[in-house]
Amino acid sequence: MKITDIRAYVVDGGFRPWTFVKIETDAGLIGWGDSSDWEASFATCKVVGFLKQFLIGADPMNIEAIFWKNVNKCNRSIGGVSWKAIAGIDTALFDIKAKALGIPAWQLLGGKIRDKLELYWTHCGTGRNLLSKKGLSGKKQIKTLEDLKEFAYEVKESGFRAIKTNIMSLDGIKGGMPYGSPEKPEISSGMISNQELNTIEAIIRVFRDVCGNDLGIALDTGFTYKLGGAIKLAKRLEQFNMMWLEAESLDPLALKTVRSNTSTPIVHGESLYGVHSYRPYLESYAQDALMTDLSWNGLTMGKKIADMAYAYDVAISPHNCHSPLTTYIAANLCASIPNFFILETDVEDVPWRDDIISFPYVIKDGCLAVPERPGLGTDLNEDELIKHAFKSF
Repeated sequence: MKITDIRAYVVDGGFRPWTFVKIETDAGLIGWGDSSDWEASFATCKVVGFLKQFLIGADPMNIEAIFWKNVNKCNRSIGGVSWKAIAGIDTALFDIKAKALGIPAWQLLGGKIRDKLELYWTHCGTGRNLLSKKGLSGKKQIKTLEDLKEFAYEVKESGFRAIKTNIMSLDGIKGGMPYGSPEKPEISSGMISNQELNTIEAIIRVFRDVCGNDLGIALDTGFTYKLGGAIKLAKRLEQFNMMWLEAESLDPLALKTVRSNTSTPIVHGESLYGVHSYRPYLESYAQDALMTDLSWNGLTMGKKIADMAYAYDVAISPHNCHSPLTTYIAANLCASIPNFFILETDVEDVPWRDDIISFPYVIKDGCLAVPERPGLGTDLNEDELIKHAFKSF
């Protein structure tokens, strides 16, 4: 079996684009991968096109060899869009090989440890606002603290046992950021204001009061707050017994300092590539869990990172707020590793999300069944990808 063609598609995902890689073979088998990047999708596609010339005629069963061949071709640009392109090709190859063998992709990773995966509702509240602003939700925006309380009752009845939310400006918060207030500057000190602290505290309190103490609550702040700001926020959140605070830093020792100064669990890692990037954070014990992004690392590297994290007593909760295909990719990894904790998923999404995949996944009681079909567990509908092509940023 030989690779005959590779192409990439950028699809409208509402508040972010989705990037897919399709690999065709002379045996008629097709593999799909995900290289989704919120800002540089078309640049990722260019790298896919660059790598294609070296892969036509290659045996798609040699996944490891192709992964490292691609890394070597991009050794002047480690990480970023290069590795995202490599990741998309990698997962498409897993899809092909598993289909050729008639097995689920998790069999190629050593078999499954579990039959279902617990999920958490990501962009909880903020996703609705992002989609509403584009006219894609059909539900009212969350503009006030009372709106958030009303929404929290929906969450309580949803069957999810964990959520992740973001900072929202809302009316009705004493000393907080009013709805429509200016966004935080793109270039900031990384410190946190009392207005921001009051807003975050009010948001988390609503979810805790309405949904109870058993709900796992995570807050995603990305790279917004640096050392001092992150510590101040983490300590304010201690009263809520958080599932975690998501705080990113390019300095492992800075993140270790944050973790050492709070009882709030610290999670990060969505912006790192390869075992070489994760190693200094693991060696510093800078986190409670890692959010490996498989659209940016692929299954080959994703499994290596998970195994390395296990050696440092660190759990894995993959970053999974991209396409529905990413959910299938992550599910195959999570099924096969001992240190899986919980998987991210967007509950509210574009109306055409299920149209682009041949087997829409079903969430029951906040859990996802591990896919049993050959390959990743689903294919993509090419006509729908073209129909919903992402035009521009």
